[in-house]
Amino acid sequence: MKTIAIRIRRFPYEEPHALHLVFYATNGVFEGRLEYYCNANDLNKIGSALQLFPTKVPDEYNYQIGSTKPEDNFAYYFALRPYTFDAAGHCALQVVIDNNGRRPGEGACRFSIQAEPWALNRLGKLLLEFAKLRHHELTWTVSGDGDSLVEREAEGSN
Repeated sequence: MKTIAIRIRRFPYEEPHALHLVFYATNGVFEGRLEYYCNANDLNKIGSALQLFPTKVPDEYNYQIGSTKPEDNFAYYFALRPYTFDAAGHCALQVVIDNNGRRPGEGACRFSIQAEPWALNRLGKLLLEFAKLRHHELTWTVSGDGDSLVEREAEGSN
């Protein structure tokens, strides 16, 4: 079984305004990957929301970019939604990825990563640090033993 994790790689683009990211997530059973572009402030919004999540029960936050509606003509759809799923305040992070591709290149996934509030708070802090654009890769694991921020890519790596 795979480690439950999120990895985000940043490729300098039109910073500090627009970010070019590759997002990868797995819950140990399902996984998804998407290359996309977003506003640089998006990482701050997600990080701030996660750093204090949850504030009450029930609670949820929804970040999304793009659309799955063909008439909206988006290249992709990406959503992250932390939510509480019971009265005790247990949490999960839903990941939704759709490349809006046409067959045979289509690809989509939707799954949740169950995580304690402190683990989501840790992800929020990592995202806020990553948003400072001093690191090229962020790795978060539910357990915390694989968390890292990598300052720059090693020569010759992909």
